[in-house]
Amino acid sequence: METHRITGIIRHYTRKAREQIYNAGLAIFKAAGVEQHLDDIGACVDELIKNAVKANYKHLLIVEALQRQFRLQYKDKTEAQVQEYIKDILKDKIQFDTLASIVLKKENIAQKVREVLNQEGTFLLIKNKAFSENRSLTNEEIESIKTLKLFLALQQKIKQYNIRIILKVELRDNYIYIEITNTSPILSHDLQRIYSKREEYRKYKEEGREYEFFINNIDTSDSGFGLGYAKIDSYLYNLGIDPDKAVTV
Repeated sequence: METHRITGIIRHYTRKAREQIYNAGLAIFKAAGVEQHLDDIGACVDELIKNAVKANYKHLLIVEALQRQFRLQYKDKTEAQVQEYIKDILKDKIQFDTLASIVLKKENIAQKVREVLNQEGTFLLIKNKAFSENRSLTNEEIESIKTLKLFLALQQKIKQYNIRIILKVELRDNYIYIEITNTSPILSHDLQRIYSKREEYRKYKEEGREYEFFINNIDTSDSGFGLGYAKIDSYLYNLGIDPDKAVTV
């Protein structure tokens, strides 16, 4: 079978971006003769991208908190020295995990993640409305976007640190490979939560209590980290695909 491959960088997960991803995926799924499964697999990709967006915001909020603490502790340091301090921490995963765990206890990062996601939701509503009406943003809409302070500030940080979400879809040797790479590091705690939620969901599924699992996890006060992967596993099980073999985190 001929190899097909697409690669793209997701800046904002707007309706336009989703349509571009869908159309690119459709070409590959048609080439493989499995286009009837695109919507279900697309739902998995949608969850992965949303998880990546959320993880980016959490990472940046932790970095900002570390910067504030460093400035308070070392008031004689220049901004360049602050940035160098952050770079050094990010190079050492164990140190970053340790400091991040302290920050998470001191500051309500989960609440800030929800706040920025709400602001992003407003931004996407505005952008999607203009896209669906095939027009540019109005002055009123531009002014509304300017009020989304936290969202806009983190978007600048994303550019500053060159944080990207990279999507790759490839048809090769009768398999479709989908890879979503988030260039910001994941905390060990969050990785363990993903594993834990997937295992918890698997047990509920085996006991015929899948619905109960999602009811019990309706509270996302910790921003729902890990729950998205359980939803992905649910989609895959319904397609007759073993998530343990199909998904690698």
